[in-house]
Amino acid sequence: MGTNGGRPVLEDGLLSPGLVGKLAAGVWMVSSLLVMGTQLIEPGGASRSVILGAGAVTLGSGLVLWKVPWERFSRQAILWLVPGAFATIGIDYLLAGRNGFLYAITYVMVFALLGMCEPRGTALRFGPLLMVAYVVPLIVGAGHEGSLGLASGLYVIPVCLIVGEAVAWGMSLLARSEATLARAEERNTVLFEEAPVGMAVAGLDGTLLRVNRSYAAILGHEPDDLVGRTLRDLTYPDDWDENGHLFDQLLRGEIDRYSLEKRYLHADGHGVWVSVSATCVRDDGGVSSFVIGQIEDVTERRTLREELAHAAVHDQLTGLPNRAMFMEHLERALLRAERDRRHVALFFLDLDRFKHVNDGLGHDAGDRLLQRVAARLQSAVRPGDLLARFGGDEFTLVCEVRTEDEAVTIAERLKESLVQPVGDADHEQFVSVSIGVAVSTGEATHPGLLLRCADIAMYQAKDAGPAQIAVYSGDDELATVRNLRTSNELHRAIERSELVLHYQPFVDLRDHSLVGAEALVRWQHPTRGLLPPGEFVDLAEENGLIVPLGTWVLREACRQGAAWAAARPGGRTEASNAYLSVNVSPRQLAEPGFIDEVATILGETGMAPEQLWLEITEGAILRDPDTAVATLRALRSLGVHLAIDDFGTGYSSLGYLKQLPVEVLKIDRGFVANLEGDADDKAIVQAVIALGRSLGIGVIAEGIERPAQAAELLSMGCHLAQGFHYGRPTPAAAIGRCLPDRVADWIQPGQLTVA
Repeated sequence: MGTNGGRPVLEDGLLSPGLVGKLAAGVWMVSSLLVMGTQLIEPGGASRSVILGAGAVTLGSGLVLWKVPWERFSRQAILWLVPGAFATIGIDYLLAGRNGFLYAITYVMVFALLGMCEPRGTALRFGPLLMVAYVVPLIVGAGHEGSLGLASGLYVIPVCLIVGEAVAWGMSLLARSEATLARAEERNTVLFEEAPVGMAVAGLDGTLLRVNRSYAAILGHEPDDLVGRTLRDLTYPDDWDENGHLFDQLLRGEIDRYSLEKRYLHADGHGVWVSVSATCVRDDGGVSSFVIGQIEDVTERRTLREELAHAAVHDQLTGLPNRAMFMEHLERALLRAERDRRHVALFFLDLDRFKHVNDGLGHDAGDRLLQRVAARLQSAVRPGDLLARFGGDEFTLVCEVRTEDEAVTIAERLKESLVQPVGDADHEQFVSVSIGVAVSTGEATHPGLLLRCADIAMYQAKDAGPAQIAVYSGDDELATVRNLRTSNELHRAIERSELVLHYQPFVDLRDHSLVGAEALVRWQHPTRGLLPPGEFVDLAEENGLIVPLGTWVLREACRQGAAWAAARPGGRTEASNAYLSVNVSPRQLAEPGFIDEVATILGETGMAPEQLWLEITEGAILRDPDTAVATLRALRSLGVHLAIDDFGTGYSSLGYLKQLPVEVLKIDRGFVANLEGDADDKAIVQAVIALGRSLGIGVIAEGIERPAQAAELLSMGCHLAQGFHYGRPTPAAAIGRCLPDRVADWIQPGQLTVA
């Protein structure tokens, strides 16, 4: 609805009753004055005094009509003005010298006004009254003009009706357009006010002209509180430079829109991170009119992003930097120290007997202890030094120092920080730490190398006893240090899948066909490369890791053996002669659930029992012969084959040997090494072959490296052999989809040729 000075102009697309009354009064006075003026200038009219009197009455009545509060009347009541208007027009006609033009045009004006203030069809309803009102004054005013006037009614009356209806139709179109615009404006207002994102309209000087509730809520205000304030007033001071620069570019037309993240000032005084998008609205000439902006509160999202970024480089338990951040800092520190001709000291700290805390008090107590230790250590470091949790109960510290003595002083301070017991909810815990120190030199400036030196020094300190400090000197590592570190790393090697299997073939010496392969474990160490079993199997035995290690080897070997068997052209039945051999440790054999474990692995992997050979050492049998015999018989009942490995080195009892359900004896490589030249070794090998023949047990010779050894064994009646001469241990991927039929296919370039 339009307004005029606060008063309604249009109601439902039509002129309001108040305005209709004013227009009618105006038309009354203007038309009457025109009539009076015409009468005064035309000769033969009424006397001047009569005309002036009539004019005064007309003006007076017009003023009365003007003052009438028409807005209080209904639109229906306004229609009573129409008959009055018709009567006035007739009287004016008779008094004004019968001016036909004024007479006709006044009727047209009345119906135009009627069309503007009343709905369609109203003009037609006044058609009969119009004809009467139009004709009567013409009949009364007889004469030549009256006759012409009656004739004019033939077109004036239709014109009046047509004008009235045409104007009413136009007003109806205006009403519909107004309603459409009103609905669009209302919809836009609702969209603006109820939008879930903050929206605002700003002037070219950055003053807010309009804001919605979401915008105000983000800043902790009411919408009216923000109108009139500038964007700069609301922006966090440190963030305005970038925002102001983009705002100016937007107004100059250098950019169409801009987006950024910045901080607004909340009503409480704290900063609120928002994502801002702004667009400049321009007129048809391209001149900037105002700016529309949208904001979204991203404080929580940004906080989460910062937390994730922090978590990526910090330890979640202690809050200290983690390994990734530490190594990056160490690299920068080494570059800076080299430039400034200083040294970097790297400290590797390991808590003493921390495993006892986890085992005795639980992992929760261990975690709380680590948190308190981290706080103690952090309090002992200097500003600018970086303390990190490297993993588990290991901490590292990097400092810039001038001398080695300065590094030792720092290490003493770290140790001193843990002298006092660490308190917990219901007890106190005394904690000590072993510290290894490595100082960068001209040769040791690589982060990994310096870390390795500090790690070696830490193991040296731990080997000397708890709460010790050791400085890396560059000497060779002690065997005990290497073993200790290897033992610790072996725990993680099993978890991290660093173990791999290589396979070495068994050969029939008579035709050089391949009859099987032995699975041999290797350790793909991340820094030391591929380690043979001698580097870690004994340590696994000592540390109780041999059982999980052996289980992994058995499962992986069976999985690979089943895959090879399935890939052979003839299927599994054709692969029955290509067996796979796996070593079993004494501790594995002594495990109560070992037999069930073997059965489970066979079922899980699909390995045929008759294709699996288990090799047991003589020592495993001699520990508890009766139990060993029962266990081996149970294994044999599963369908797997059994062999005694390194036969001749364990001084086994021949009385037990005849009770064992074994099918093969493997002659130790020590007796085969000098087979051609040592008479004693030759005699022992002949005796083992004869023993196997008499007991109905097969014999395999290990360690064949020369053709002469193979020829000697064949002459003694030993048909099966194994050694580098026929094939070195090889990863499964290099062997192929299945085991080859002949050992010649196993030999790689550069190895010995089969004799």
